[in-house]
Amino acid sequence: MNNARVLVVDDEVDISTILTLTLRRAGFQVTAASDGIDGLRKLAEHVPDLVVLDVMMPRLDGLEMLRRIRSEPATSAIPVIMLTARAQVADRLVGFEHGADDYVAKPFEPNEVVARVRALLRRTEQARLTRPLLGLLGAWSSAEGLAQLQRDLETTREIQARLIPTVAPRLGGLHAATALRPSMIVGGDFFDVVPMGDLIGAAVGDVSGKGIPAALLMVMVRTLLREIANAQPDPATVLARLNASLCRDMPPSMFVTVLLTVLDPSREGVLQIANGGHPAPILMRRGHPPVAIEVDGAIIGAFPDARFGQTEIGLEPGDTLVLVSDGALETPDLGGRRSGLAGLISLLEKHREVPPAELVGAIVANALNREGAKLRDDVTVFVLRR
Repeated sequence: MNNARVLVVDDEVDISTILTLTLRRAGFQVTAASDGIDGLRKLAEHVPDLVVLDVMMPRLDGLEMLRRIRSEPATSAIPVIMLTARAQVADRLVGFEHGADDYVAKPFEPNEVVARVRALLRRTEQARLTRPLLGLLGAWSSAEGLAQLQRDLETTREIQARLIPTVAPRLGGLHAATALRPSMIVGGDFFDVVPMGDLIGAAVGDVSGKGIPAALLMVMVRTLLREIANAQPDPATVLARLNASLCRDMPPSMFVTVLLTVLDPSREGVLQIANGGHPAPILMRRGHPPVAIEVDGAIIGAFPDARFGQTEIGLEPGDTLVLVSDGALETPDLGGRRSGLAGLISLLEKHREVPPAELVGAIVANALNREGAKLRDDVTVFVLRR
């Protein structure tokens, strides 16, 4: 908060000098303007974090300058403290109606102004952080624009939710259960049941980043995955072709991880697994501790020459395969400690006998409990049990 930029606009030289020196001694960067016209010019040159504005000034008074500040999207959120020699209630009401945040009556105690500046900056900290974004949004930063943006986000969430399939309780002869819990209105995690000729693909993916960019990329990845897998039953080849396609179109700062498990309904319990930089699936077998099934494979969309291995496993009756996104592994508790693979394995040990749907619920609930019901990352779970 110290080091914040304050614009002092007052035509009285003595008052302007006192305010400038007092605020500078308190650690603020201060610019002084002699009246409203000068103040608007300096406001345009360097947008301050707060304005201290006299009401009565020649050429352009404080109320008109305040009106112009509030009328421009790039400056509308700047907190403003008005200075006036008239402390009557009626005068203050006029200022508040124009958008003033606080009032200081002349004569004033300089330390009181410092205290009010600090208090107002604390209250508007979030506005100070988001002001550059609001400036870029232009007209979208108005109340109507932000309401429309919220409606668009809700529609995007609905569209994204419709892309996530409802998975039947039986999939390729195995019991199945799934969940996806986004950390924001829209997210980058996904799971899918992918047609692969006579085979069935169970995929879990995670796009780097969060919010709208990740959501848009998630839709592209899911569409490409389905198109490629439909003509190719080999999971490692599917990921290799997906990687080649995404390397051509992916923004340089983003990537994807995908875990693809292929089920053969004619060979119940036999699974082929290929991994593109995703957390390893975990196998739970009766009489044995849960174990991660490691399969080599790089992240997708970053390295054109990446290679992807695959492995085949056979689920025995009672075996469970658990696929998760990294939100289930890396969610920290309130003390900042992450659960990691060991934490997830410990959780699975406690719930190994419950039905798949309850197991999925326990994994999601664990992530929510660690974060105090507010996730920092999407959590996706796909459970298969023979």
